[in-house]
Amino acid sequence: MATKYPFADLKAKFNEFELFKKKLPQIAVAMPEFFRVLEISFKSIEQKNAFNQPQGIYQSMGFDTAVKMLLIAMINDQIIGINSDTVEFIHAMRTLTLKWYSFGNELNACVYFGHYFYSLHSQSLHLIKDQLNNIRFLIDETNQLSKDVATLELIKPPSSNAWYINDDVIGDKLLPIVVSKRDVSKVDLPIPGYQFSFNASKIYDLRTPVFLHAHCVERPQVNNGKAIVSCPSCSQKCRVPVFHTVEVKCPNCKQVWQQRI
Repeated sequence: MATKYPFADLKAKFNEFELFKKKLPQIAVAMPEFFRVLEISFKSIEQKNAFNQPQGIYQSMGFDTAVKMLLIAMINDQIIGINSDTVEFIHAMRTLTLKWYSFGNELNACVYFGHYFYSLHSQSLHLIKDQLNNIRFLIDETNQLSKDVATLELIKPPSSNAWYINDDVIGDKLLPIVVSKRDVSKVDLPIPGYQFSFNASKIYDLRTPVFLHAHCVERPQVNNGKAIVSCPSCSQKCRVPVFHTVEVKCPNCKQVWQQRI
């Protein structure tokens, strides 16, 4: 039975592809080649070495070059700055990968993106840092980020910054994203937070960030059959009964959300 990935049913809105090509012209040129090498590299997951581990990426696949061209396009289309954090570049690439998939492109390319940028996080961070150093002399560092509303909507992250965690899962308060704690690692250095690897399940969910800062994640305070949770919009503390899943309405700003306790 084929693996079902949580984002597999994602479809673009009407005319969104045409808008993408208009607002992000250089990225639209770079994405087909990026997806091509991701799809070719996907085969390295299926082909095992002598230790029954996935094969690595070969230089002849053009993976490094495709990544470099996409990074240049992202900066030139003004969705991110050359001096942005490396993880932020990966998050932007994740958003673009999901968007390009939603236009009817190959699922296997997304799966390899998950394998490389989530499971092989240290290796992928090194690649992005290396490529950014290589292209710095090609980039106008004075470029301003786009403020165009339509462009910002196209690159809107597929997850929020308001998450919860309990003994079993970590989830997004504002979007229906839930991940088993077996696929996440808590890290303290260099920055406290949660690293999504999907090493246990291999069910990569590109809607989740690669890394989530600790201050974005709340563990409910449970006492005497009640739990205290924070509103994802205004941070108002709310008391709710302890059930497997609760729906909460903030008394202050009226924000409604669901989370597991």
